[in-house]
Amino acid sequence: MAVIPKNKRPEPTLESVEDFLYEYGQVNGDKITIEGIEFEIEKSIKTKPKRIELHFEHPGAKRFIDKFKQTIWKEVKGNFDPVWNDTYKGYSALRFGYRSAGTETKLGFSVEFTDEVAKGSVPAPIQEEGTTYILNATLEDNAKFSTDDAKKQVFIDNKPIKTETKYKIYKKLQKLFGAKYEKRIDDWLWTYYQQNRAFLDEYGKPGWDSFLYGDKAFVKYFQDHMNEMERESGVKAGDYTTWNPSDIWAVKNMSKVKQDLDKQLKKGSLGEMNNILVNLMESKELVGISLKMIKSKQNAEVKLHNVETSPILKDLKSFAKIEEYTMKDIKFRYDHIWQGDASYTPTQVKIGSGGKYELNIKRSGNRISINTQIKGAAAQGGQTPIDMVVDDLKSIKLPDGKSFTKDQNSYPTTVKEMDERGYEEMYKFITKGQNVTAPTYDKFKEHWKKIYSKKERTATVKLMLLTFWYVTLTGYSSNTVKSAEFWTDLLYTGMKIKPGREFAPHAKIS
Repeated sequence: MAVIPKNKRPEPTLESVEDFLYEYGQVNGDKITIEGIEFEIEKSIKTKPKRIELHFEHPGAKRFIDKFKQTIWKEVKGNFDPVWNDTYKGYSALRFGYRSAGTETKLGFSVEFTDEVAKGSVPAPIQEEGTTYILNATLEDNAKFSTDDAKKQVFIDNKPIKTETKYKIYKKLQKLFGAKYEKRIDDWLWTYYQQNRAFLDEYGKPGWDSFLYGDKAFVKYFQDHMNEMERESGVKAGDYTTWNPSDIWAVKNMSKVKQDLDKQLKKGSLGEMNNILVNLMESKELVGISLKMIKSKQNAEVKLHNVETSPILKDLKSFAKIEEYTMKDIKFRYDHIWQGDASYTPTQVKIGSGGKYELNIKRSGNRISINTQIKGAAAQGGQTPIDMVVDDLKSIKLPDGKSFTKDQNSYPTTVKEMDERGYEEMYKFITKGQNVTAPTYDKFKEHWKKIYSKKERTATVKLMLLTFWYVTLTGYSSNTVKSAEFWTDLLYTGMKIKPGREFAPHAKIS
């Protein structure tokens, strides 16, 4: 996220910092993920000072906490003022607000330690750094990886990876995954083997520098410079993940490549930067790589995205064309808007045969998010930037003459206001012809009123979802090419593979 000039930074409040964290991270209900660590926010407003605690389980290695902390501190300090360093529960913390005004607040950690084996996904930083261990063993030490499907084992130089002593890859992975995730290493060995094989098949071995991870990596290099970049429209590029899905970078002669990129960064054009990256991919000097988990016994492939400007790369078998869908391939489900109290269960768009792709539109803190999912994939495809969606929908008007907005403060707070702003018309429009019987508008209003009295944020998001579906179905539910392109645009924008959106050229190994 771009840093605001100090003289223009707003004074932080408990509420504004909370909203900022929801906006910055990847959100699933009340849980936020930043730097691979999923956490929940707990507010204490009766204590002195007030507190915002970030609750999360220890990820297994302190350095992941350090990275998580440094990222949050940097972003909060870069977007609010005044903010001071402090401590809380033995960890670094931030203090903001003025004692004299009674607004002093601390932002700190509450880390839970557990010996239980983690059941969820292995955090992305662990997955990605593990990939670099395998690739570097090949590039630096000429290690040769192979598999025995019958024994379900990965070998290095014909020796089982768990017992070989020359490269000590498994020991490095044990240290990386930590006690919490150690039992998940075997789940990732097939993926690491396939990623290594696919990379070498596509790009070969000679000349590549070692893969770096963390503060020395190209990901960090671009993260540090994104605030200098603008899209063709003049709008700031946003954070790294909004532009680029690459998890690691392959580079030859890093110092020279950085010198060339530094010159381009001074111009500040994201479109021109993408053209430079395409040229570097053509010459195999720099390649951003997006990594996905590979299912057991499936083979990984390299696919190139956002390289349409290059005849050279478009001629390669690895160039991935955008799939074309019609409205017959697109199905909607949004009855969760009027069912139940929670807004965690996503409304959905299913695209392709058997619902190959999904758009999950659901609550994200105070707002909604649009997350893409590939059926059967171990990880999400990516998040569609909500600002782009708002911009796409601004020409379609609501009954009160306004447009769809992500601003939670713009939605009704009473049933009277719902009536005045045309929510009856919107509700009847989206429930008409649904297979699941919907309650009457009057019953929906009363149900919504009860939710609002208990969970204001949940109630607000219900109206935001209702509004989103009214606008999109009003404009894009007919059996036309334009309607199909709108929904597939949401999908491919989330996956960062939509031509014309100024996303980065990259190779995906999946």
